[in-house]
This record gives sequence, C-alpha cells and structure tokens, in this order.
Amino acid sequence: MSGLDIREFVNHIIDQTKRKQESRDSQAVREIAALRFGMSITTEYRAYPYVLPYLGNASPRERMVALRCAAMIAEYADLGADSDDASPLRFGVWASRLARKINDDESVDGMIASRLEYLHTQDVEEAITTIRRILQYAQSNSFTQRVDFIQLFKTFWYWGNGYNDDSLDHRLEILRDFYDTSNPVN
Repeated sequence: MSGLDIREFVNHIIDQTKRKQESRDSQAVREIAALRFGMSITTEYRAYPYVLPYLGNASPRERMVALRCAAMIAEYADLGADSDDASPLRFGVWASRLARKINDDESVDGMIASRLEYLHTQDVEEAITTIRRILQYAQSNSFTQRVDFIQLFKTFWYWGNGYNDDSLDHRLEILRDFYDTSNPVN
C-alpha cells in the first residue's frame, strides 16, 4: 500500500463516518460498524470486505495493522469534527495538547506521557491498543482538536521490528512529537 493508497483508505473511512453521522446512510452505518469489529482477531472477519480489497498482496502483519487501524479510525474519526477548519495534528503533538488541556503533567510522570514513554517497545498491536486508549480518554474529556489519522496509520504500517534504524525512527516519532521543542514542558 503506497502513501497515496493509505491517504485514500483513511479518507474513505473518515468520509463514511461523516455520512453515517450526517444522514444515517445505511451503507455507511453498516461499513463503520463492520470496520469497528476489525479491532479483534475473533471479530475482524466482519471488516474484511471493507479493508482487504485495498491491500492487494499484503503480508499477514500488514493486514492486521490495516484492520486494527481501520477499526480505530472508524471508532474515533469524529474526534475534532467540530474543528474542520483546523489542520489535523500529528499524534504526538495532539497528545501533548490533550495533556495540557486536562492539566496532565507532561513530564514522564504524566498519565499520557507514561503511556507514550514505552510505546516504542511494544509490538504493533499493543501500540495500537495504547493509542486507542488515549483516543478514548480524549473523547471522554471532550477534546476537540483533530488528529492526523493518515500519519498515525503510516506510523503503524512502517512499525517494523524495532531493531533497525527505520523501524526505530517510526516507533519514536510519536514520542519525539510529544516532547518537541515547539511543545515545551512546563
């Protein structure tokens, strides 16, 4: 799946989510419900018709990443929907702003920071689950800034094994963005 394919795939899920919310379009409702089942190996088969056609001859790991990310996006695509004029934020920057909004300590002792600190040591499925928990927390706290799901999907698509430089670079980009100098720790 190329960068353009990832962009098209993610934008399709977000568009279907909007159609579901705005018009209760039965096809969109059915697709979003099926995509959300992609989060678990026991129910992911329901998302196959909406994910696998985009993948071509992807590896089993890539299929799993696409299914889990599609489920995550389908569930949380409405995060920040009321701020359509603002550009979506890279996940680390977005998480940093969430931490500030909820007055979470941005040091390594903060709730969000502590979850991100070891993200790069997790396998891709655990890392996606960690990010889903942060998205869920943001939604429950009415956090309205948009997250860049395309960048997040690409991060997990290229997650790798954590042993080579490219893999480490992708695994650490969320944490780097969280602590970036443009987002200073107070």
